Amino acid sequence: MSNREHQPRQGYAARPGAAPRRPAQGRPAAPSSRARQGAPMPQGGGQPGGARGGRPGGPYGAQARPGQARGNQAARPRGGAGGAYAGQRPPRASAAPAPVQSRANAQRAYVAVARKRRRARLLKRVGLTALAVVLVCVFAVGAYGLWFSHQLDSALSMGTEQDIAVSDALTPAEMGQPFYVLVLGSDSREGSGTSDKAAESGDNQRSDVMILMRVDAANKQITMVTVPRDTPYRTSDGQLMKINEAYNIGGAPESIKAVSQLTGVSISHYAEVHFSELQDIVDKLGGVEVNVDIELSYQDALTGETVTLEPGTQVLNGQQAQLFARARHEYQVDQDEHRQDNVRQLALAIMNKVLSEPVYQMPNTILSVAGFVGTDMRTADIISLAMAFAGGSGSMTVYSTSGPSKGDYNEEAGGLWMCYENPEGWATIMKSVDAGENPKGIDVDSTAIIP
Repeated sequence: MSNREHQPRQGYAARPGAAPRRPAQGRPAAPSSRARQGAPMPQGGGQPGGARGGRPGGPYGAQARPGQARGNQAARPRGGAGGAYAGQRPPRASAAPAPVQSRANAQRAYVAVARKRRRARLLKRVGLTALAVVLVCVFAVGAYGLWFSHQLDSALSMGTEQDIAVSDALTPAEMGQPFYVLVLGSDSREGSGTSDKAAESGDNQRSDVMILMRVDAANKQITMVTVPRDTPYRTSDGQLMKINEAYNIGGAPESIKAVSQLTGVSISHYAEVHFSELQDIVDKLGGVEVNVDIELSYQDALTGETVTLEPGTQVLNGQQAQLFARARHEYQVDQDEHRQDNVRQLALAIMNKVLSEPVYQMPNTILSVAGFVGTDMRTADIISLAMAFAGGSGSMTVYSTSGPSKGDYNEEAGGLWMCYENPEGWATIMKSVDAGENPKGIDVDSTAIIP
C-alpha cells in the first residue's frame, strides 16, 4: 500500500479510529460532498429550508455552531468506537435536588400552621357561641310571644258565648282592603243610677256612644262616623226605638245588625268599653291630650264630686276625661252633637297615645289597657294594626264627622225625642266615607223626613 493511501485526502478530517478510504479501482475517486477546503459552495447550500440547508455566510452556507454538523442539525453521537451512546438518545439531565429546609425554617412553618389551627378553633368556638346566643334569643322571644298572645287574647275576650255571637254577626274583611269596626261605649254603670228612668238605669246596658270606623291600613287612614244615640231604629218585628236600645235588647250582635242596616256597610270587627272603665284606660296611659272648647263642669255620679275643666289644650287624667266625654248640658245648641265630637276627639287621643309609644314598649302598653276593652280582635289583628299606624296621628290621616242628628219628639215612639229618619242623608255620608274622602261638612239634615 502506497504512502498516499495511508494519508487522508486534503480537506477531509480523519475520524479517530476509522480506516482511510481508498479510491475505487480503475476510476478516479469522486469528490466528496464535503468539498476540499476552500471549494466554494452555492449560497444557501442544499435545498432551501431542507434538513441540510445552510445559512448564508458560512463555508456550507451558514456559520457552523459549536457541536453542530451538516447545516442546522445538532450533531448527535453516532455509532462506532467514538460514540458513547451509539444508536441511543443521551439521557435527560435530572432536575436539581430541592434545597434541604433548614431547622429554623421548619420551626417557623410549624408555628405558622399551629397559629392557623388555633385561630380556626377560636373562630369555631366564637361562631358556636354566637349561634347559641341567637337560638336562646329566638326561643326567649318565641316564649314571650306565646305568653303575650295568650294574655292579650284572654284580656280582650268578652266571654265564650259572647265571642261566638259577635263573630256570627260580623262579616270577614277582605285581605288588604279597608274594613269597618263598630266601637260602642256603654253609658250605664252597675247600680249607679245614671238615669232617672228605670229602663235606662241600674244594670241595663245602653250604647250611648256608637262610632263606626273605616280603617284603611294601606293608606294609614281612619274615618270616624258617630251614630247619634237618638237615631231611630226598627227591630225585625217592626218596633220603633232609639238605636242605643239595640244593645239592651240583643247585646253586641243586635247593635252590629242595627248599625249595618242603618249605614249600608258590612262590619268586620267590634269593640266595646264601659265609661266606668274609660277612667282606668286614661290613667293607665298617663293622661291624654285634648282641646276643651268651653268651660265644662260635671258631677261624678259615683263620687258626687264636681269636676270642672277650663277651655284650652290640656292633658286630662281619667276623671277629667270621663267628664269631657259625658258633658252636654253646657252647650246651648246641638248638645249631643258636641258631646259626640268630644268623644271622637278623646278616642283619637287614646289611639295617639298608644301608637306613639316606642315599639319595644307598645306590647306592654296594649296589654295594660286590654283588660278594659272587649273585642273580637286578637293578638295578630292588634299587632298588625299597631305596626301599620305606629307613629300616631302625625303619620296618618283622620277624618271625623257625625251622622244626621236633627230631630223632635216622636209620638210613635211614645213621645221620646228622636232624630228624624234620614236614609238619604246616611247614604250620602257613607258614599263619601267608603270612597276614602272627608265627609266633614256634608249637609245631611236637609234630606231628613220631617213628619
